[in-house]
Amino acid sequence: MMWKTLCLVTDSRMPIVCVISESMAPTFHRGDILLLWNRTSTIEVGDIPVVWFEDSHLPMVHRVIKVHLFSKDKQRFLTKGDNNEADDVTLYPKGRTLVSRREVIGFVRLYVPWMGWLVIGFQEIHWIRYLIAAIIGVLCL
Repeated sequence: MMWKTLCLVTDSRMPIVCVISESMAPTFHRGDILLLWNRTSTIEVGDIPVVWFEDSHLPMVHRVIKVHLFSKDKQRFLTKGDNNEADDVTLYPKGRTLVSRREVIGFVRLYVPWMGWLVIGFQEIHWIRYLIAAIIGVLCL
């Protein structure tokens, strides 16, 4: 119930994401938790959108470095990780050079450093799952 409320308030299908790489360092680090807001209508250089391409397994959190206005309601933009040397064109779907607004699941509005390490631990260090399950099992006895 709380998750659905947060989704409605932020207008994002995934209002909380965990940073899993160092591509945005020093702004964000691996393990940071990001709170998103998707009620932004105009995209500006410097904004940090979370982009999720249709066939991609994970979202991408990178900064807007260039905005193209095609009409009043149609913006496209180019992104780049703060810690990357080149823009993100090679990360976009084949044949694409810009991101559209509909591919954005939210813009970063708040972050909590290091709180996502639990999520990363569950995904990458499989024995942690069993350890936590065992601890819960013992506590329930």
